[in-house]
This record gives sequence, C-alpha cells and structure tokens, in this order.
Amino acid sequence: MTTDFSFHHHLRVRWSEVDAQKVVFNGHYLNFLDTAMSEYWRASGLPYPEAFTHLGGDVFARSNSLQYHAPARFGDWLSIGVRCDRMGNSSLVFAWEIRTSGRLLVTGETVYVYVSLDTNRPTPVPQAMRLQLEQQKLGTPVHELHGGDWTTLAPMARAVRMAVFIEEQGIAESEEWDDDDAKAWHVVVTNLAGLPVATGRLITASLPAGEAKIGRMAVLNGSRALGLGQQVLQALIDAARQRSVQRLTLHAQTSAQDFYRRAGFITEGAEFDEVGIPHIVMTLKL
Repeated sequence: MTTDFSFHHHLRVRWSEVDAQKVVFNGHYLNFLDTAMSEYWRASGLPYPEAFTHLGGDVFARSNSLQYHAPARFGDWLSIGVRCDRMGNSSLVFAWEIRTSGRLLVTGETVYVYVSLDTNRPTPVPQAMRLQLEQQKLGTPVHELHGGDWTTLAPMARAVRMAVFIEEQGIAESEEWDDDDAKAWHVVVTNLAGLPVATGRLITASLPAGEAKIGRMAVLNGSRALGLGQQVLQALIDAARQRSVQRLTLHAQTSAQDFYRRAGFITEGAEFDEVGIPHIVMTLKL
C-alpha cells in the first residue's frame, strides 16, 4: 500500500459492479471514489452535511480526471487513497488512487468548488475548513473535547441530543430534558470549527456517596466510527475518579452493550424498556 495518501478507505467489489467482461465497469470507479470521499470528510472532522451547513457552504465537483492502469474483479478488496493536494481561493483539488493487494488500478484528480449556501455562488474556502483538512493531512486531532456544567455546554449538548435522540431515534422531547442536566457534569466533543458532534453527562447529585451515573451518551450519525464515543466515555470515567466515585452505573441501549463492555462495564439484571427502547443496567467499579 502506498504511503503517499493520508487517508484510505477500503471496500470489496460486489457482483453487481462487474460487467460482461468480468471486470469492474469503468463508471463504478467514480462511485468508489464518492464513497471514499464521504469517509474522508468524516475522518477530517467534517461530517456531511452537518459540517458544511455549519460553515454555510457546500462543495460541488467541477472536474474529474482518471486513468485506468489495471482492472478490478469481483471480490477484490480495494484500498482507495485520498489526499487534498491544493486549496485555492474557492477550489479544493484532490488526488486519489485505487489499489488491490498493492497493485495500482486507477489514479485520478477531482476538483471541487466551495459554494455559499446563501448565494449559490463560489466563495472562499473557510479558514475553519482549511484547518480541518490540514490537520487531517498531518495526522493531528481534528476534534476537541470540552467539559463543563450545563450553563456552559447546554447549546452544544442540546444540538447533539436533539439530532440523535429526538430526530433519529424518535424519543419524545418531553422525555429527553430533565432536572439532572443542571446538576450534571457534561462533556461535548466538537470539530475545530466548533460543530458539536458527541456528548455525555455524569450525575453525582442525589446519589449515595461513592456512586455516579453516566447518561445521555450520543454521537452524531456522520461522526460515528471515529472513536469519539470512547473519548466521551473515558472523559466521564476520569471525571468520576476525580470525584472519588467508586461505582458507575448507566442504562445502556441493548444495541450498545458491546461498546460499554469494551470499557469494562458489566451487565446487571434483565433487559427493560425505557422511552420505548430496550435497555439494560451496566456497572463499572473504579
């Protein structure tokens, strides 16, 4: 695998992508690239479309050029390398390649134009976007973690919880907000442009000494699979230790049990319904 690219996405060729010549149909390579670009934006801390809306713009493809070197076949495991080569005033130039087992298949260049959502006209690439892409290329963090009380973090935590719990999971808004928010310690992860993408809270008030409860853990759909949930959880565990907590409890959605088990939590009791979603109690001794 080449080391010239700061980002790689991997996918396997499906039967539907092979033509009568028993090789990948040439037009599918741009579909492969489009899939890789979506993951590139995610890895750069620019989940699409939330991050672009936050910055007030969007990107449109102006040109694609590609050169075929060898064919891909059904079942091949493809590695798609992407990098941002140049940033002009309103343009972003990306180089990319596709390989399988180290064998070069396709190389290409794609030019995007950054366009204002207000005017639908090309506009300078925001400095915040430039910073995200530069940090990704350098391999340095493209997210920041913030801890604080509800007064400080409410707008950001609310935005994530609205998107995940109310809009995505269909939880009634009346079920989401409670008095514990004002008493809890909150953690929020943002990208470098200030877009909130993950959150969680730690409650110690009204609980027996030495005990605390973690809750409202959420990560925006477009920012999942980047380890941000683990960052939030670890920050809450660290905050609990600083408060001399000896036992942590949480109500995990059953689909997220493995996530918490990897952090050392164990299940207690039987599954139960909470806000219309199956949950289970999990605990961690500190």
